[in-house]
Amino acid sequence: MSPPTPQRIYVTGGRGRIASLVADHFRAPAHAVTLFSRQGGPGFHQLATLCDTGVLADTDTVFHLAWSSLPATSEQHPGIEHQQDLPFLEKLLTSLAANASTRRVRLVFFSTGGAIYGNAPGRPNGEDDVCQPIGSYGRAKLAAEQLITERAARDGLHCTVLRISNPYGYPVPSSRVQGLIPHALRCAVNDLPFTVWGDGSTQKDFLYYTDFLSALELVLAGNHTGVFNLAAGESHRIGEVIGLVEREVGRRITLHHAAAPDWDVHDSRLAIDKFRAATGWAPQVPLVEGIRRAAVGYAAH
Repeated sequence: MSPPTPQRIYVTGGRGRIASLVADHFRAPAHAVTLFSRQGGPGFHQLATLCDTGVLADTDTVFHLAWSSLPATSEQHPGIEHQQDLPFLEKLLTSLAANASTRRVRLVFFSTGGAIYGNAPGRPNGEDDVCQPIGSYGRAKLAAEQLITERAARDGLHCTVLRISNPYGYPVPSSRVQGLIPHALRCAVNDLPFTVWGDGSTQKDFLYYTDFLSALELVLAGNHTGVFNLAAGESHRIGEVIGLVEREVGRRITLHHAAAPDWDVHDSRLAIDKFRAATGWAPQVPLVEGIRRAAVGYAAH
């Protein structure tokens, strides 16, 4: 396999855990990576400057991960995405269009596979299914997707939207209200109680982070536009996941059950046929192996 063509990559949301994971994976010697965050600071450019005249002329691809909410925090701060994220996205798309005559920069937008569809209709959701998000986070991501699709068609922009499931296998802060597997591992290792929403029958798709990154490599190397699910292509019940964590750590987790919030998707299943057909990609790490690796990595930290 020939080495990748070097690219200049801008990554927004640079202080986020996934953004830093992406940046570490793609940076030199393969590519030149520049991080943008709202706060700026050493090693980070101010996010607002991304739309300044001439800035986009110095990149090939923008990985747009900056987003002000998670599913839970979106419900706590209604409308925050419409105050911050969607206006910035519109400004970014306008800047990309203004820059298109001299340089056609690719935009890769990180959407959500878990929240945007709502509950699965008895089968995995495909990209052509009507999205029926049940929470404000999913609705805001759908609004962003619609804006991107409209502007790409109108202005000839090169845009890729990735509906990503639940990446895992890397450490996340204990304060982050997202990430079933790392939080379950933390509770198992440290003998802490773990709160489960509902009875454990909720099912979701979990994508090991190396599979996630290998998919991004193909996005970067290819010329694919449009909307794609990026997932493992198989869903697992929460109770099963917790059982696998307990088995790997060798310790039972004390579970506290709480009512599932209305906005939490109970049945999330994602079809990956479109992305597989476009790129030849297939996930390589099944859930059992991914949790084993994550447990080893957690113990090492």
